[in-house]
Amino acid sequence: MVIDEELSGDEFEEVEWDEECGRVVKVYVVKASDVAKTLTPPPVGDMVLMKFGKIFEEEYALANHIYNITIYQQVSKWFTRKIAARLRAEGIYRKDLVAKAYRAYSALIKAGVTGEKPRTVFKRIGEKLYVSAQPDLYDESTETYYEFKLYPINEYARKQAEVFAWVLGKPVVLIGLREDEKGYITVEREVVDPPVELEVDVSELLKMAVVEEFCEKLEIPLFQYERECEKRARYARFISFLEDDEDFYEDY
Repeated sequence: MVIDEELSGDEFEEVEWDEECGRVVKVYVVKASDVAKTLTPPPVGDMVLMKFGKIFEEEYALANHIYNITIYQQVSKWFTRKIAARLRAEGIYRKDLVAKAYRAYSALIKAGVTGEKPRTVFKRIGEKLYVSAQPDLYDESTETYYEFKLYPINEYARKQAEVFAWVLGKPVVLIGLREDEKGYITVEREVVDPPVELEVDVSELLKMAVVEEFCEKLEIPLFQYERECEKRARYARFISFLEDDEDFYEDY
């Protein structure tokens, strides 16, 4: 694999050539959420609620995964207990937040906002600058990307979904949750189509970007490529094991 040690240099240290990955180059990567911040100011939120939102996002995606691979009927109860445990671990436990998590979970499930956490996607916006996007959920059965918020849809949420859609080259369904004075939650939904281009200042994005090693051919991070290679290798070893296991075929 060939490694480009400098972002602007032409000198390469030849280590090994990988036909699929090509040479490994160092590029700049900026998150879609950071790009959105340059387009419109993000809302100023309470730190506790921001932590709660992050925990909910992670646990909701995990709950969807568990629901998809098992017939476990008590996922909602498990989800609520997991939220409570995470809040305690963060030192921000409150009964009203646990109750809100349960109501938000129920509202999203009822609205059909389901799927699994998708792989991060990258799109080049400059010579060696990429924007990364990872919406909250991807429903493979309907080929739908979802980005959800625990608050009503605002302009920042729209801009963030717009950047996601631009990177993905596909629409993103933006979901917002509106809570009334009695705690009842309703779901807001907007479909955000990908813009032709992003009206951004690349020089400003570079200030927020981080350096990552990329496979030049695939235009994905080296670690992501290596992880996929390891998955394929494990699968190949498993298939080889089955082919060599005569008793397996006799049993089935």
